[in-house]
Amino acid sequence: MPIAFEGRVGAYEQVDFELLRTKPGQGFTGWVGQHGEAILVPDANVDPRGASIPGTDDVDESMLVVPMRYDDAVVGVITLSKLGLDQFDGHDLRLLSILADQAATALESAHNLARSKALAEELRLLLDVSNDLAASLQTTQVANVLARHLATVMGVEECAISWWDQANDRVASLGYFPALPAGQLEPFFDIAEYPLTKRVLVEQTTEFVDTADPNADPHEVDLLVAAGNRGLVMLPLVASGVTIGLVELISRSVIEPDAERLSLARTIANEASIALENARLYGEARDLADHDPLTGFSNHRSLHERFGQEAVRARRSRRPLSLLMLDLDDFKLVNDTFGHLLGDEVLRWTAEIIRRTLRSSDVPARYGGDEFAILLPDASHEAATETAARLIDAFASATFCHDGRLSVPIGVSIGVATFPADGRTAAELIAVADAGLYRMKRGRRAEEPRSA
Repeated sequence: MPIAFEGRVGAYEQVDFELLRTKPGQGFTGWVGQHGEAILVPDANVDPRGASIPGTDDVDESMLVVPMRYDDAVVGVITLSKLGLDQFDGHDLRLLSILADQAATALESAHNLARSKALAEELRLLLDVSNDLAASLQTTQVANVLARHLATVMGVEECAISWWDQANDRVASLGYFPALPAGQLEPFFDIAEYPLTKRVLVEQTTEFVDTADPNADPHEVDLLVAAGNRGLVMLPLVASGVTIGLVELISRSVIEPDAERLSLARTIANEASIALENARLYGEARDLADHDPLTGFSNHRSLHERFGQEAVRARRSRRPLSLLMLDLDDFKLVNDTFGHLLGDEVLRWTAEIIRRTLRSSDVPARYGGDEFAILLPDASHEAATETAARLIDAFASATFCHDGRLSVPIGVSIGVATFPADGRTAAELIAVADAGLYRMKRGRRAEEPRSA
């Protein structure tokens, strides 16, 4: 492919560069490119190494063809053509050879400078990616940062980052670009009917999909067309040699497989895989630290942290916030009579009833032993009292049953407190709700019939 061209005669005045493209071994230029030897051609029409350019007339023509060498490698060819026979001599050949070497040095220097600048830009981008990824240990934030950078590098409109849930044969959505509001990101995608996606994950391949390609995976094509897209590139997320997730680069137009950009995208994905894995491990550790392993509810420490967040929100939005304290009646008797293993079953059963009765926005916590705390955002004192009544009814209508033989009725006592009327801190609200809880217990004991 010529770097420069000038012609003054006939068809050469308006040359089509496509006609001048050649391959090693084809025509004078290709022969010199392949063999690395300069040639002086007195008559181009009789030299078997030559080839006519389509659309040009055969004329008497002589040529000089010289390789451009850089570090003993042929990096280009200079071809001179002149009408007439024997128009060049050995002196011309030596002079052009000197110029060709100088041109090769200049061109390679320019190429190296361009590559250096491109490399510097890539390094700056990777540094930006690393800094952005290091700024958070929250999985969604890390995934959104990764999606944004990969979409920018590949020049596509959308990018999805997913986690591979091998056990359930699906991928779990982690992040997206452009960022989507909470709740709009599809939580899971089953991949049983998407063999191309499965191949990316299992074999760690890179796959391209063009909806206009008749041989494209029909399942992937249907998904793209339904969203008004045409192109898709899928990359595996690999940490320590193990596939942990999937990158999907999505475009409304066809995505051309640019090797350099794709290589940079893979580098970014590999860098981010480690950050995502770290974020996942941190999330698991944090989840264990925040939740009671027996019931799955928040624990004592996590409840106080969540209360602080909800109290700030309640003050800013002038919305109510209430707290319930719930305690099982005579749970000690159950433990002493049937043992702690059965007591644990009762606590899990209790947690399930609480979970079924509450709103999705309510925050239940195991406060300690058989005592539970329930944070009720956007709930007034009246609404909290109604929730307490529903819980009492739920327990009254249910009976704990063990192995289909042992049935134990479980009652609860509940106290209510509301922010800020009953207190401004979690400790103050818990104290007020606890006091209400024990008033209910004492009232029930006072109503129990005494034996003569």
